[in-house]
Amino acid sequence: MAQTENILDRIAKQGIVLGDGGYLIELERRGWVDSGSGREKVGTGKGSGQFTPEVAIEHPDALRELHREFLNAGSQVLQALTFFTQLFEREGPSAAGRVRDLITEQVRFLADAKVDLLILETFFHLQEMLIAIECARATGLPMVATMTFRPQLTQCSDGHSPADCARAMVDAGADVVGSNCEQEPKRMLSIIREMRNAVRVPIVAQPAAFHTTEEAPCFTRLPQFPDELEAIQLPRGSFERFAHIAKSEGIQYLGGCCGCNAAYIHAFARGLTTANNRAA
Repeated sequence: MAQTENILDRIAKQGIVLGDGGYLIELERRGWVDSGSGREKVGTGKGSGQFTPEVAIEHPDALRELHREFLNAGSQVLQALTFFTQLFEREGPSAAGRVRDLITEQVRFLADAKVDLLILETFFHLQEMLIAIECARATGLPMVATMTFRPQLTQCSDGHSPADCARAMVDAGADVVGSNCEQEPKRMLSIIREMRNAVRVPIVAQPAAFHTTEEAPCFTRLPQFPDELEAIQLPRGSFERFAHIAKSEGIQYLGGCCGCNAAYIHAFARGLTTANNRAA
């Protein structure tokens, strides 16, 4: 976080906290990360792992620059780049033990580094998310947990509705719940609304900055993924408009995911400012 105030206190004080955006695709666009399209089949939804976080070790200055840009654009929460452990997508529930070991180790490293909160995001399987929450709970740190819905908006990969996911995450110990990635802001609304009606904790929305379709409501299932994403890029004004919607919908943590660079965070910040001015 940009400041060390507890995230839940910040939400209670401000109403809406503004997070950061997406790192991997932006770093790939800048030439620091390989999309993987030349070496493996992508866009399959099988967790192929074409985007990897080695850049944090190999080119830390590139990552620091993104953090500076998000901070300058208005982000109040900055994430460490520790993505990903989506083993259920590739191996199924038999990977549960290895998932627990990996996330336990990762959480320990983050707690030792004195992070202010844990963000558990881009989980397609509720079972895997619940393992992550269990591992994170021992730290005592605030937890933000976001499911990602693919290929349907109505259920996650192991068949649970957004409402069921929200209730299960809260029951397991998550302090803030919601959805991230795959959908653009407006298409993510149906997920967020269902979660908001199911639980009484702050709701988070971290949409992607790409157009999707009724037939393929997930950008990683579109033929433009990963090397022609510019063809489906959203205008930043859609993020500014969504900030108004977020306020009216009761979203209390707003951020971006894939395709969302500092310009989109600035658009969010501008939208929240004008929404607050109108409310006043």
